[in-house]
Amino acid sequence: MFKYIRKGLGLKSKNKIICAKWGSLYGDEYVNKLYRDVKKNCSVDFDFECFTEFDETWEQYKNKHYRASMDPDHRFDTIQNGYHRDDFGGIPHYRKITLFNEDKKFKETDTILYLDLDTNIEGDLAYFFEELNDDKPYIVWNYWWDDPYFEDGYEWKRQYHITRCPLFNSSVLRWKPGQNRDIYNFVNTNLDKCFFTYPSMDTFMFHQFGPYSYEPRTNHFQYYKEGVVTTQRELKENQKPGIINMLEGMSLEEKSSNVST
Repeated sequence: MFKYIRKGLGLKSKNKIICAKWGSLYGDEYVNKLYRDVKKNCSVDFDFECFTEFDETWEQYKNKHYRASMDPDHRFDTIQNGYHRDDFGGIPHYRKITLFNEDKKFKETDTILYLDLDTNIEGDLAYFFEELNDDKPYIVWNYWWDDPYFEDGYEWKRQYHITRCPLFNSSVLRWKPGQNRDIYNFVNTNLDKCFFTYPSMDTFMFHQFGPYSYEPRTNHFQYYKEGVVTTQRELKENQKPGIINMLEGMSLEEKSSNVST
Protein backbone atom coordinates (compact mmCIF):
# COMPACT_ATOMS: atom_id res chain seq x y z
CA MET A 1 0.00 0.00 0.00
CA PHE A 2 1.32 3.43 -0.88
CA LYS A 3 0.94 6.32 1.47
CA TYR A 4 1.61 9.95 0.82
CA ILE A 5 4.05 12.37 2.34
CA ARG A 6 2.98 15.85 1.39
CA LYS A 7 4.93 19.02 1.56
CA GLY A 8 5.28 22.35 -0.19
CA LEU A 9 2.73 25.07 -0.77
CA GLY A 10 -0.53 23.64 0.51
CA LEU A 11 -1.15 21.21 -2.35
CA LYS A 12 -2.80 23.92 -4.40
CA SER A 13 -0.27 24.35 -7.18
CA LYS A 14 -0.75 22.90 -10.66
CA ASN A 15 2.99 22.05 -10.64
CA LYS A 16 3.44 18.69 -8.92
CA ILE A 17 6.93 17.48 -8.04
CA ILE A 18 6.88 13.90 -6.81
CA CYS A 19 9.27 11.16 -5.75
CA ALA A 20 8.90 7.60 -4.46
CA LYS A 21 10.53 5.75 -1.58
CA TRP A 22 10.25 2.05 -0.79
CA GLY A 23 12.38 -0.49 0.99
CA SER A 24 15.47 0.32 3.02
CA LEU A 25 18.02 1.26 0.37
CA TYR A 26 17.51 5.01 0.82
CA GLY A 27 16.73 6.67 4.15
CA ASP A 28 14.35 9.55 4.71
CA GLU A 29 17.33 11.91 4.56
CA TYR A 30 17.25 11.45 0.79
CA VAL A 31 13.66 12.73 0.68
CA ASN A 32 14.53 15.69 2.87
CA LYS A 33 17.59 16.51 0.78
CA LEU A 34 15.62 16.34 -2.45
CA TYR A 35 12.95 18.62 -1.05
CA ARG A 36 15.56 21.17 0.06
CA ASP A 37 17.07 21.10 -3.43
CA VAL A 38 13.67 21.55 -5.05
CA LYS A 39 12.72 24.42 -2.75
CA LYS A 40 16.03 26.15 -3.46
CA ASN A 41 15.92 25.66 -7.22
CA CYS A 42 12.31 26.09 -8.32
CA SER A 43 11.20 29.63 -9.12
CA VAL A 44 7.57 28.65 -9.77
CA ASP A 45 5.10 27.53 -7.14
CA PHE A 46 4.88 23.78 -6.58
CA ASP A 47 3.56 20.96 -4.43
CA PHE A 48 6.04 18.33 -3.33
CA GLU A 49 4.83 14.82 -2.60
CA CYS A 50 6.63 11.59 -1.77
CA PHE A 51 4.87 8.30 -2.39
CA THR A 52 5.97 5.69 0.13
CA GLU A 53 4.88 2.45 1.77
CA PHE A 54 5.95 2.76 5.38
CA ASP A 55 3.76 1.52 8.22
CA GLU A 56 5.45 1.30 11.61
CA THR A 57 7.78 4.21 10.81
CA TRP A 58 4.95 6.47 9.73
CA GLU A 59 4.92 8.45 12.98
CA GLN A 60 8.45 9.69 12.39
CA TYR A 61 7.31 11.43 9.22
CA LYS A 62 4.34 13.02 10.91
CA ASN A 63 6.76 14.40 13.47
CA LYS A 64 9.04 15.81 10.79
CA HIS A 65 6.68 18.41 9.36
CA TYR A 66 5.30 16.03 6.75
CA ARG A 67 1.54 15.87 6.41
CA ALA A 68 0.46 12.29 5.84
CA SER A 69 -2.67 10.58 4.66
CA MET A 70 -3.62 6.97 3.94
CA ASP A 71 -4.26 5.80 0.44
CA PRO A 72 -6.67 2.96 -0.47
CA ASP A 73 -5.18 -0.43 -1.14
CA HIS A 74 -4.10 -1.08 -4.73
CA ARG A 75 -4.12 -4.56 -6.24
CA PHE A 76 -1.11 -3.75 -8.38
CA ASP A 77 1.09 -3.00 -5.38
CA THR A 78 -0.09 -6.12 -3.57
CA ILE A 79 0.89 -8.28 -6.54
CA GLN A 80 4.24 -6.57 -6.91
CA ASN A 81 5.19 -7.38 -3.34
CA GLY A 82 5.96 -10.91 -4.47
CA TYR A 83 8.73 -9.56 -6.68
CA HIS A 84 10.07 -7.05 -4.20
CA ARG A 85 13.37 -6.92 -2.33
CA ASP A 86 13.43 -4.41 0.50
CA ASP A 87 17.19 -3.89 0.33
CA PHE A 88 17.42 -3.20 -3.38
CA GLY A 89 15.53 -1.79 -6.32
CA GLY A 90 16.00 -4.41 -9.05
CA ILE A 91 12.80 -5.58 -10.68
CA PRO A 92 10.73 -3.55 -8.19
CA HIS A 93 11.78 -0.44 -10.10
CA TYR A 94 8.48 -1.27 -11.75
CA ARG A 95 6.86 0.21 -8.67
CA LYS A 96 7.34 3.61 -10.21
CA ILE A 97 4.81 2.59 -12.82
CA THR A 98 2.13 2.66 -10.12
CA LEU A 99 2.56 6.43 -10.19
CA PHE A 100 1.04 6.40 -13.67
CA ASN A 101 -2.19 5.25 -12.05
CA GLU A 102 -1.87 7.27 -8.84
CA ASP A 103 -2.00 10.43 -10.95
CA LYS A 104 -5.79 10.08 -10.92
CA LYS A 105 -5.66 12.15 -7.75
CA PHE A 106 -4.35 15.12 -9.73
CA LYS A 107 -6.29 17.48 -12.00
CA GLU A 108 -6.05 17.34 -15.79
CA THR A 109 -4.47 20.78 -15.75
CA ASP A 110 -1.67 19.66 -13.42
CA THR A 111 1.84 18.86 -14.64
CA ILE A 112 3.79 16.11 -12.90
CA LEU A 113 7.56 16.03 -12.57
CA TYR A 114 8.94 12.83 -11.06
CA LEU A 115 12.48 12.77 -9.61
CA ASP A 116 14.48 9.81 -8.35
CA LEU A 117 15.85 10.26 -4.84
CA ASP A 118 19.44 10.03 -6.08
CA THR A 119 19.35 13.21 -8.15
CA ASN A 120 20.90 16.62 -7.64
CA ILE A 121 19.03 19.78 -8.64
CA GLU A 122 21.54 22.16 -10.22
CA GLY A 123 19.27 24.65 -12.02
CA ASP A 124 15.78 26.10 -12.08
CA LEU A 125 13.07 23.44 -12.31
CA ALA A 126 10.73 26.04 -13.80
CA TYR A 127 12.07 24.83 -17.16
CA PHE A 128 10.09 21.59 -16.85
CA PHE A 129 6.83 23.44 -16.23
CA GLU A 130 7.20 26.46 -18.51
CA GLU A 131 9.40 25.44 -21.45
CA LEU A 132 8.10 22.00 -22.44
CA ASN A 133 5.03 21.08 -24.46
CA ASP A 134 2.31 18.70 -23.29
CA ASP A 135 2.00 16.62 -26.47
CA LYS A 136 3.66 13.53 -25.00
CA PRO A 137 5.27 12.56 -21.69
CA TYR A 138 9.01 13.10 -21.31
CA ILE A 139 11.74 10.64 -20.38
CA VAL A 140 15.54 10.94 -20.26
CA TRP A 141 17.30 9.86 -23.43
CA ASN A 142 20.83 8.75 -22.52
CA TYR A 143 22.70 10.87 -25.05
CA TRP A 144 26.00 9.86 -23.47
CA TRP A 145 25.37 6.30 -24.63
CA ASP A 146 24.33 7.38 -28.10
CA ASP A 147 27.68 8.79 -29.21
CA PRO A 148 29.76 6.88 -31.79
CA TYR A 149 32.65 6.19 -29.42
CA PHE A 150 33.74 3.38 -31.71
CA GLU A 151 33.97 3.24 -35.48
CA ASP A 152 31.98 0.02 -35.65
CA GLY A 153 28.88 1.30 -33.87
CA TYR A 154 27.42 2.98 -30.84
CA GLU A 155 28.29 2.33 -27.24
CA TRP A 156 24.73 1.29 -26.40
CA LYS A 157 24.97 -1.52 -28.91
CA ARG A 158 28.20 -2.75 -27.34
CA GLN A 159 26.61 -2.71 -23.89
CA TYR A 160 23.24 -4.11 -24.91
CA HIS A 161 23.98 -7.63 -23.67
CA ILE A 162 24.63 -6.17 -20.21
CA THR A 163 22.08 -3.42 -19.79
CA ARG A 164 19.44 -4.51 -22.34
CA CYS A 165 18.32 -0.87 -22.48
CA PRO A 166 20.78 1.96 -21.99
CA LEU A 167 18.89 4.65 -23.92
CA PHE A 168 15.89 5.24 -21.60
CA ASN A 169 16.33 6.50 -18.07
CA SER A 170 13.28 7.04 -15.86
CA SER A 171 15.09 9.03 -13.16
CA VAL A 172 13.35 12.18 -14.39
CA LEU A 173 9.85 11.86 -15.84
CA ARG A 174 7.43 14.60 -16.82
CA TRP A 175 3.81 13.99 -17.82
CA LYS A 176 0.22 15.14 -17.65
CA PRO A 177 -2.28 13.04 -15.67
CA GLY A 178 -3.45 10.07 -17.72
CA GLN A 179 -0.74 10.24 -20.39
CA ASN A 180 1.02 7.13 -19.06
CA ARG A 181 -2.06 5.17 -18.02
CA ASP A 182 -1.59 2.77 -20.96
CA ILE A 183 1.81 1.78 -19.55
CA TYR A 184 0.33 1.02 -16.16
CA ASN A 185 -2.52 -0.97 -17.71
CA PHE A 186 -0.15 -2.94 -19.94
CA VAL A 187 2.04 -4.00 -17.02
CA ASN A 188 -0.91 -4.71 -14.77
CA THR A 189 -2.41 -6.98 -17.43
CA ASN A 190 0.87 -8.73 -18.32
CA LEU A 191 2.59 -8.71 -14.96
CA ASP A 192 4.56 -11.97 -15.05
CA LYS A 193 5.45 -11.56 -18.71
CA CYS A 194 6.88 -8.08 -18.05
CA PHE A 195 8.80 -9.02 -14.91
CA PHE A 196 10.43 -12.07 -16.40
CA THR A 197 11.14 -10.60 -19.82
CA TYR A 198 12.54 -7.20 -18.88
CA PRO A 199 14.92 -6.73 -15.92
CA SER A 200 13.93 -3.13 -15.27
CA MET A 201 11.24 -0.56 -15.86
CA ASP A 202 13.51 1.33 -18.27
CA THR A 203 14.12 -1.80 -20.32
CA PHE A 204 10.40 -2.52 -20.49
CA MET A 205 9.45 0.99 -21.56
CA PHE A 206 12.23 1.17 -24.15
CA HIS A 207 11.12 -2.04 -25.83
CA GLN A 208 7.36 -1.69 -25.45
CA PHE A 209 6.87 2.10 -25.68
CA GLY A 210 10.09 3.31 -27.32
CA PRO A 211 11.28 4.05 -30.85
CA TYR A 212 11.61 0.37 -31.79
CA SER A 213 8.31 -0.86 -30.37
CA TYR A 214 5.22 -1.78 -32.39
CA GLU A 215 2.30 0.47 -33.19
CA PRO A 216 0.37 1.97 -31.52
CA ARG A 217 2.94 2.15 -28.71
CA THR A 218 5.84 3.41 -30.85
CA ASN A 219 7.43 6.67 -29.68
CA HIS A 220 5.17 7.10 -26.68
CA PHE A 221 7.71 9.50 -25.15
CA GLN A 222 9.54 12.62 -26.17
CA TYR A 223 12.95 13.55 -24.78
CA TYR A 224 14.54 16.45 -22.98
CA LYS A 225 17.15 18.34 -24.96
CA GLU A 226 20.72 17.16 -24.57
CA GLY A 227 22.32 18.69 -21.49
CA VAL A 228 19.09 19.37 -19.59
CA VAL A 229 19.50 16.14 -17.60
CA THR A 230 23.00 14.75 -17.09
CA THR A 231 24.52 11.89 -15.15
CA GLN A 232 27.50 12.47 -12.89
CA ARG A 233 29.49 9.43 -13.97
CA GLU A 234 29.37 10.43 -17.65
CA LEU A 235 30.22 14.13 -17.31
CA LYS A 236 33.16 14.99 -19.51
CA GLU A 237 36.02 17.22 -18.44
CA ASN A 238 34.85 20.81 -17.92
CA GLN A 239 31.25 19.83 -18.72
CA LYS A 240 28.70 21.53 -16.51
CA PRO A 241 25.91 19.43 -15.02
CA GLY A 242 22.40 19.92 -16.36
CA ILE A 243 19.41 21.35 -14.55
CA ILE A 244 19.16 17.90 -13.01
CA ASN A 245 22.26 15.78 -12.47
CA MET A 246 21.63 12.09 -11.82
CA LEU A 247 23.77 10.02 -9.47
CA GLU A 248 22.63 6.68 -10.93
CA GLY A 249 25.40 4.13 -11.25
CA MET A 250 27.35 5.57 -8.32
CA SER A 251 27.99 3.59 -5.17
CA LEU A 252 25.71 3.98 -2.16
CA GLU A 253 28.68 5.37 -0.23
CA GLU A 254 29.15 8.09 -2.84
CA LYS A 255 25.45 8.90 -2.83
CA SER A 256 25.33 9.04 0.97
CA SER A 257 28.25 11.45 0.96
CA ASN A 258 26.33 13.66 -1.46
CA VAL A 259 23.26 13.67 0.81
CA SER A 260 25.29 14.72 3.82
CA THR A 261 26.84 17.73 2.08
